[in-house]
Amino acid sequence: MKTSFLSKSVMGVLVLAALTLSACAKKDDSASGRVVTRGGSGIVTQNTCGNAAQAQAVGKIFDSQSYGSRFEEQVKAFVSATLDPEALGTISGNINDATGIDFTASFPFDSNNQLIAAQASISIKIFDSYAKTTYNGQVVPPYEVAFSQAKSGTINRNTRQINVVFEDEFGSITLTGTYDGSMVNGKVSFNNYKALKGSPQSGQLGDFRIYQCAMIH
Repeated sequence: MKTSFLSKSVMGVLVLAALTLSACAKKDDSASGRVVTRGGSGIVTQNTCGNAAQAQAVGKIFDSQSYGSRFEEQVKAFVSATLDPEALGTISGNINDATGIDFTASFPFDSNNQLIAAQASISIKIFDSYAKTTYNGQVVPPYEVAFSQAKSGTINRNTRQINVVFEDEFGSITLTGTYDGSMVNGKVSFNNYKALKGSPQSGQLGDFRIYQCAMIH
């Protein structure tokens, strides 16, 4: 099937928007505010995996129940607090597909099992169908949502459960999960307080999986 001139023009506009987007949703007076960008947030998460295992520091957010359109719809609902969802391409919930979500996170806990919120961070990178493609000689980076500080969090070392919340004026992100000495598995949910278009959205972003050495310190 041939692609019409109009379709090519629309696609070009969307890819150009994806490539040039570098929006900062962080307010100057809010150290915990999120940074959203196509090009790198500058937020670096710490891990204890060691130099020989840096690949273990990157986790996945995915859909363990369905590989259909539900995951893409939830991802676009999540970013709608700061981005027109139409600016994202297609996104798969299959953990093995080329499109999807990578993330890194650092959750340091004190001796009282409370999160050291000021030292916690998370970076969520959305690799949609535009990411890694070349447009006008430039490679389109993933769309990133990152926080350099959390609101709160706890760890139960008996039941091996964690709960961590990131929040700013645009909404909150909550990670709940369990760890087994090797991996941390759980779910990521979001509750938007604002919307670029329409009403604020909320729901489950997806399941997550990451090495324990990358997340819990």
